[in-house]
Amino acid sequence: MYKIRKLIGYIVVILLIVLIVPVKEFKPVLGLETQFKSKVASWTSNSSLSDKQLKVPNKQAFAVNNIQMNMEKSEVNNKLGNPKRITSNEYGTQWYTYYARDYQSFVMVSYIDNKVNALYSNQNVISSKSKVKYGTPKPKVRERLGDPITEIRKGHTNYEIKDDEYDTFHDNRIYTTAFYDKHSSNNLTAILQVSDQMESRLQQQYGAPSDDLANSFELQNYDLVNAERVQHDLPTLKYSKDISGTARKHSSDMAEKEYFDHTDLAGNSPFDRLESDGHDFNAAGENLAYGQTSSIYAHQGLMNSLGHRKNILKRDFKTLGVGVDFNHNRQPYWTENYTG
Repeated sequence: MYKIRKLIGYIVVILLIVLIVPVKEFKPVLGLETQFKSKVASWTSNSSLSDKQLKVPNKQAFAVNNIQMNMEKSEVNNKLGNPKRITSNEYGTQWYTYYARDYQSFVMVSYIDNKVNALYSNQNVISSKSKVKYGTPKPKVRERLGDPITEIRKGHTNYEIKDDEYDTFHDNRIYTTAFYDKHSSNNLTAILQVSDQMESRLQQQYGAPSDDLANSFELQNYDLVNAERVQHDLPTLKYSKDISGTARKHSSDMAEKEYFDHTDLAGNSPFDRLESDGHDFNAAGENLAYGQTSSIYAHQGLMNSLGHRKNILKRDFKTLGVGVDFNHNRQPYWTENYTG
């Protein structure tokens, strides 16, 4: 009997050890688990609306967060509430930025005569009659929407549209640009719609430079980064006016002296410039963009550049400052400074 009790005691101890001490998982299994969790997070992100909430548009080819081109401004506000921000754009109109708490269900809308004439989102809030939506592979987008256009006329000049990062389609007096994520199998990651009427307001490649447009590009870039982070299940960043001042000085220096580099002509790195302006940080990163026609194109380009993408999606960063300025050819320069 004693031996039986002793044996039972050993068995209980062994069971307790098994229950308390976690079994070390095989590394490839851990890797697969991490990938699976990441994929599930992207599927279930709070920034995305469910298929039941996203309705197939009844009037237009696309809807973004159930907003369609030509919709009345009053109807948009009734659906989405008051805009969180209103900024200027290159067309001489304004972007009205709508989102729910913490940049969920993010959409930008521009109006002419109180009707929707431009739409954009980089989140999973896209629906269409053609079944093109967030995550649709590039070949499927082309199969369903047809051949993309190769040029667009501005004034008396034809500008070539040739970029493997996006396609532009023209149908029913609407330009639809589908942006692709090179680091996610070239799947659709954002959509921009602009009416012929809106596009015709811009008779040159670039909008007219102004302090207001520069400041608007800065705030739009900040919003786009936060919307991107929420779509990837990451916390949003705080905006820093002081760090934006540091970023703006670098953009102005590059525009004035006609160079494009993280190291300025005096040999200062981004970290040198941040420290010189008295910013405290444990980690920092800088993204630069140049020559894109808008904050939307600048952001999408940065997301397709691996190093810049890492800054945008780095969990450890807490704060962002953005600075924009223009050179004598109207071309904008963007500087994003991240700190954590």
